[in-house]
Amino acid sequence: MRKRRVVIALLVIGGALAWVAISGLRSSLVYYRTPTEVVHMGRAAYDEPIRLGGFVDPGSVHHVGIAVHFVISDGTTHMKVIATGTIPALFRAGQGCVLEGSEHPDGAFYADTVLVKHNGVYQPPAPGQTPHSADVAGGSGG
Repeated sequence: MRKRRVVIALLVIGGALAWVAISGLRSSLVYYRTPTEVVHMGRAAYDEPIRLGGFVDPGSVHHVGIAVHFVISDGTTHMKVIATGTIPALFRAGQGCVLEGSEHPDGAFYADTVLVKHNGVYQPPAPGQTPHSADVAGGSGG
């Protein structure tokens, strides 16, 4: 009888720990949707928090007051973006990025967070250069 209680208690504790671990992992996944997926969602995407990923179309970046307007694409679908948050220094046309925000009924994606993807290649500064000047001079990005 005592062994049964211990086994049941261990199963309950183990189940609770597994549930906490799975919940934590699920909330930390970094998933994003493409412009094509968001367009296919239709009205269900309106005002819902979404991560949108794609590439910034060349020639589409325009600063309008405190906002930055640009077009993001996955190669199939193009979506207008209005970003009002802080724009990373590496942000530029042709760059891959992930946006956090929501689509509105006007068809534009309103982003409050812009995350820039980079190629992850580290190049040390050339002799005589400081890291900052090397980043600006040699930055080919991704």
